[in-house]
Amino acid sequence: MVTEEEDVPINWGVNWEDNAGGTHITGKHDVNFGEMSKEEMEATLKFRDVFYFYLPRICNHCANPGCAGACPSGAAYKREEDGIVLIDQKRCRSWRYCVSSCPYKKPYYNWASGKMEKCILCYPRIESGMPPVCFHSCVGKIRSFGLLFYDMDRVEEAALADDKDLVEAQRDLILDPFDPAVIEGARESGISEDWIEAAQRSPVYKIVKQWELALPLHPEFRTLPNLFYIPPLAPITTSAGKNTPTEEDIFDMDKPLEGPLLSLEEMDKFRVPFKYLAGMFGAGNEEVVRKTLLRQLAVRHYERSKRVDNKPDLKDLEKVGLSEEDADGIVRAFSLAFYDERFVVPNAKREEADISPYTERGFAGFDQMNPWSPMKRRKSYHKSHHTGSKDYE
Repeated sequence: MVTEEEDVPINWGVNWEDNAGGTHITGKHDVNFGEMSKEEMEATLKFRDVFYFYLPRICNHCANPGCAGACPSGAAYKREEDGIVLIDQKRCRSWRYCVSSCPYKKPYYNWASGKMEKCILCYPRIESGMPPVCFHSCVGKIRSFGLLFYDMDRVEEAALADDKDLVEAQRDLILDPFDPAVIEGARESGISEDWIEAAQRSPVYKIVKQWELALPLHPEFRTLPNLFYIPPLAPITTSAGKNTPTEEDIFDMDKPLEGPLLSLEEMDKFRVPFKYLAGMFGAGNEEVVRKTLLRQLAVRHYERSKRVDNKPDLKDLEKVGLSEEDADGIVRAFSLAFYDERFVVPNAKREEADISPYTERGFAGFDQMNPWSPMKRRKSYHKSHHTGSKDYE
């Protein structure tokens, strides 16, 4: 329609890259190869013929959200009560700056309503003590959901850290929910006891802060994302990692020197290079990626010693800074956790909230979200008799 050419051959289409199908073309433009040589990139791209990993992505509900900062109408905002990032459908004027400002490209334009939309983290479910649907319905049980206490006064400081320090800077923002000073500060801020208890039981606090296993996706974007990923322990080769069809060994991969598991000193034999994972999860800092992979491998050795040798071997755990209690907790969290251990979601305090999804339930279908409907937001059905700070509930 643009060039008036006819019978144009089709060489690309929607979803042609599903299951790494187009990696031989688009993979060469992957920014995570930035610190790797051309030979290393080409060798890595050949792995897709043998194995690959999926990377589920939803809105990160960042602590420093780019969409909220870029919206001229102030429609994108971060809720103070729980940190969820939303787009006010009444305020939105479809400038679409949220699309260009979000490095993860999560907002999108609804052509039917004329408004911008994005993942809402299923906030009506969260306010009722339930996890988002994508977390709840995951067949592989790979997702955990919990509460984190952040020192929001230091967000700017963390966002301005050097690239190599970004992961640790964000971890330092996460407060210890067992610290008496943090507990007292939470109470002074009006946070209820059940929320404090939920923060103490949070699986995310353990995975991200205590065990230091999960990392933010592309921290160099400096939005301080609140979804964290555990880098994979990639398969190893059973023979030298030749760059087929040549005999050149790009990554010096080989089978373990002893036994079925790699030792902690043989981490470089994993197929996904550290440089690639560091570009994705460490802003180029290989050490933060190496640390989480070493800890995962040490837990594997520990579990094998218990089940094969019938005697726990703690030496590898000690090398990576984990205790036996930590290792048992990691195995429990990732393999054996019950529903209420994977998802720790405190109920919303509707009596303290300005906007309640219960009172706005008539808009759940978004049938009125169009440029010609004012969509007046209802704050309450009732006058407040229990909360002195407000005249409505």
